[in-house]
Amino acid sequence: MRVKPMLARGVAALVCAALAATAVGSARAQVPLPQTVNDPRGRFEMRFPADWEVATKTEGMIALIAAGPAAAGHRPTVNVVVESLPNAASPEAYAAAAERLAKVTFHNYTVIRASNASVGGRPAYYRYFTWETNTGVTLYQLQVFFTEGQTGFVVTGTTINDQDRILQDMPLATQIIQTFRVTVQ
Repeated sequence: MRVKPMLARGVAALVCAALAATAVGSARAQVPLPQTVNDPRGRFEMRFPADWEVATKTEGMIALIAAGPAAAGHRPTVNVVVESLPNAASPEAYAAAAERLAKVTFHNYTVIRASNASVGGRPAYYRYFTWETNTGVTLYQLQVFFTEGQTGFVVTGTTINDQDRILQDMPLATQIIQTFRVTVQ
C-alpha cells in the first residue's frame, strides 16, 4: 500500500517525533550502531548497524552510500552528498536552493513536511518527501541539510513509499542520520 499524502503526513509526524526525541536524548529503543565510518577526505563521520554495507568515495558529490539488509526485495539506504557552495549559507537556505532542482528533477515530487532542526547540536534543516522513479517506484525520503562555511552536506534516508516499510525503515534511518558529525571546521 502506497502512503497517500495525508497518511504520509501522519507517518512523517511519527518519524519527526523520533527525530526530535533523539535530538533531545529521549530513551527510545535504539539499534546498536557499532560501525563508524569516516569520510576519506576527513569532512564527516557517522555510524551504522553492523549488517549495513557502506561505501565511501573520494571524488564526486556523493561521498557515502550505505544500504541495509534487503526486505521484500528492497533495501533502505542512507547517503551523503557533499558540495562546495558559492557562499556560506544556512542549512535552510541550502535546502531552498536544492529544492528548486528537486522540483524539476523528481517526478511527482511532493513535500510532506519540512522545518529547521538541530542534530547533534548543529543547526540543520530537514524535509520529508516522496517522488516517483522512472520505473514507477515511489520512494519516501528524509533529507537533512547541514552547512559548514562554504560546504553543504545533504544526508538522505530512503525507503519505498509503503506504510509498513516507512514505519520499519525510517526510524533507523533517522537514528543513523542523528550520528552525522561534521569533522572539518
